Amino acid sequence: MVCFSTSLARAQGVRVFVMGGGSFLKDERFFTQLVGGSDQFRSNYASGGKFIFGGELSIGQILGVEASYGFGHNNLRMTNLSESETLGYSVHAQRVSGNMMVHSPVAFAGVRPYGTVGLEYDHLGPTSDAKTLAFTEGLAGNVVTLGAANQFGFNFGGGAEWNFLPDLAARLDFRDHITGTATYGLPHQLYPVGGTAHTLELAAGLSFHFGK
Repeated sequence: MVCFSTSLARAQGVRVFVMGGGSFLKDERFFTQLVGGSDQFRSNYASGGKFIFGGELSIGQILGVEASYGFGHNNLRMTNLSESETLGYSVHAQRVSGNMMVHSPVAFAGVRPYGTVGLEYDHLGPTSDAKTLAFTEGLAGNVVTLGAANQFGFNFGGGAEWNFLPDLAARLDFRDHITGTATYGLPHQLYPVGGTAHTLELAAGLSFHFGK
């Protein structure tokens, strides 16, 4: 079975990659407390790290299909603008994505660029510490129970690979991941936010090639 799987992979052409980098979730919201008072609040996210691994199956000279998994953190920050007080809620971010890849047919000084677009499923999960903080000190002036935020979205971007060995390449990747604003299961009167969130990710790592 191992020999058969390896032969199939070589016949198709496969890339397996692992990367690490920075994650910058751009989703700043300003809102007025709807219950329990009239304070002004701002919510946004701290920058964090992201670990990504996945694989790509070539379906032609320049086309490929990629599947990847990413894990990292982007902590939610809630600021009471009336009191200039900020509380941070730790959030773990996970993502599964499927992308179409388009590679340049030629390399430039050994570097081969690519573009990509695809769909994804994101899971933003508050940690136990974040849930305890929201239940004891509250979020936006209210004691709440935080839940996970599960969302579908899409992403696009590009990057480049530099083959410094026949089957091993350095990989640089930049993508914009677009989803809706996470509300963590809270009703609108407690957390009245909405709109589109952009998670910008810049990652670097290694890509191992085998097959065509």
